[in-house]
Amino acid sequence: MTGGPTRTSRGEAAGRRVFFALWPDEATVQALSGWAQCAHAAFGGRVMQPDTLHLTLAFLGLVPHDRVAELAALLDEAPLIGGTLRLDRYGRFRGPQIVWAGPSATTPWLDALHGWLWRALARRGFGRPDEPFRPHVSLLRRAAPGDLDALPIPEPLDWTPRRCVLAASAPRPDGSFYEVLAECALAPDRNQ
Repeated sequence: MTGGPTRTSRGEAAGRRVFFALWPDEATVQALSGWAQCAHAAFGGRVMQPDTLHLTLAFLGLVPHDRVAELAALLDEAPLIGGTLRLDRYGRFRGPQIVWAGPSATTPWLDALHGWLWRALARRGFGRPDEPFRPHVSLLRRAAPGDLDALPIPEPLDWTPRRCVLAASAPRPDGSFYEVLAECALAPDRNQ
């Protein structure tokens, strides 16, 4: 997709900022909030609100309103097999000053779901980013520099996502607000 957002006569964007993600259950949110508080004690910054915690599979940016339903329909085609994801390390994106929780090992079912999603999006004209997939849940924004190795790692978190969603993001002064537009249930992989 090229160019910036077009504006309607009322000044509203002619599209929505959308992404596909795995959405955590309440117990996982509570555990991740503990990880965030531990990281915040070391690096400061802005802690992500519990209702915004998620693992992004595909960020599409601004998408015209008339394409959102097409994207939501992709969830009807999604492979329904999920699995367990072990979050056992902190990571950092230096440019945007983000501290995150993620897995230290590859997760085959997650890589397969991510690959399927981008192949389906490519057939609809969406370009896959050049960066490799780095599964993570953002915990802090605007974190101060520091040594992640000095940060004590909380107990590893085994998360079995049950929901894959299409969500829209809207900026607010205190951080982004996310609205789930569509979702599908994931079943655990019995071969794990």
